[in-house]
Amino acid sequence: MASGATAVQDLLDNVLPRRSNVPESDRQVRVIAGESNRYVVRLASHNGQVMLQRNDLPVAGLRIEFRCTHDSAENYLAVQRSTFELLSASDRTPLLRLDYDRAAHTVPTAHWNVHAERGAISHLLATTNPDHAGVLSKLHLPVGGSRMRPCLEDFIEMVVREFRVDTRSGAVARLEAGRETWRVKQTAVVARDAPTEVARVLRDLGYEVIEPTAGPAPTNTTVLRRR
Repeated sequence: MASGATAVQDLLDNVLPRRSNVPESDRQVRVIAGESNRYVVRLASHNGQVMLQRNDLPVAGLRIEFRCTHDSAENYLAVQRSTFELLSASDRTPLLRLDYDRAAHTVPTAHWNVHAERGAISHLLATTNPDHAGVLSKLHLPVGGSRMRPCLEDFIEMVVREFRVDTRSGAVARLEAGRETWRVKQTAVVARDAPTEVARVLRDLGYEVIEPTAGPAPTNTTVLRRR
């Protein structure tokens, strides 16, 4: 668990500058242990946010939270839920949020919520889906499901590039390195979901692939089809 918190801490320390008037402890990523091997990884500040700056002035808040537990073999920590959220600095209301919920059923496993209302969206929802709240922020925009969802580096780089908040020297290289690590890990996970297809691709690349004596492992169609 500590390694996951360390990775988030390293990302923040290498990408976002510190504010001189904010206690260093507010920037610390903490692990909070719960019941049944459940853990929460979040910032230590009272609102769980790190303040983003533009020209050294606070402009927005970034909230990061992971809820984790051990996998079935208790070898690794699995993320059960995560939230990456951009908030207004003036009133702390949400602006953008990227959510992941491994147990989600009525909404996509990984999705965006955009807090920017538009009358045309509300009108369309009222016409086609009267049961909906009718606001854009309640739409769940799918982004690749459990396996191919964006990572924290994707979210932070979106904020950095689109809103041009202050960063440390070398921030983009650190974000790219973190994204590469994430995608390599996810490639391994997806390979377990579709082993026959992975074997075919490896053979096409010239690798020798030996099928298990018990036969090929089944494709995890449940995960591959889930939104």
